[in-house]
Amino acid sequence: MSVSAIFGTRLEVPLPLRGGGVVPVKQLPPPARVVFDGGCGSVVECSSRPQKKATKHHMKTRPRKSQPWDIRRGPTVYPPLPALPPDWTPVSGDTASPPQPAPSE
Repeated sequence: MSVSAIFGTRLEVPLPLRGGGVVPVKQLPPPARVVFDGGCGSVVECSSRPQKKATKHHMKTRPRKSQPWDIRRGPTVYPPLPALPPDWTPVSGDTASPPQPAPSE
């Protein structure tokens, strides 16, 4: 594996000199589409055709009403629900409390 694959940069390899020294390493700038992610070496490239996420996709591809009769159509009207049995008590969600035991005689 090369250094450029790990760090996402291009490096020149230092060449040894005749006197025992080493030529300093010259670092080239990274390519334009490389993003450094906290120094861990991952490379992210931009997509040329990004996909929409779930809700945005469903909003874009939902069926549209095109017929005049369909556009003018109102919401469905359902008959009212029957009355509750006498032994049931409606309780709102704000004041819900645990059921009380029935008094025994």
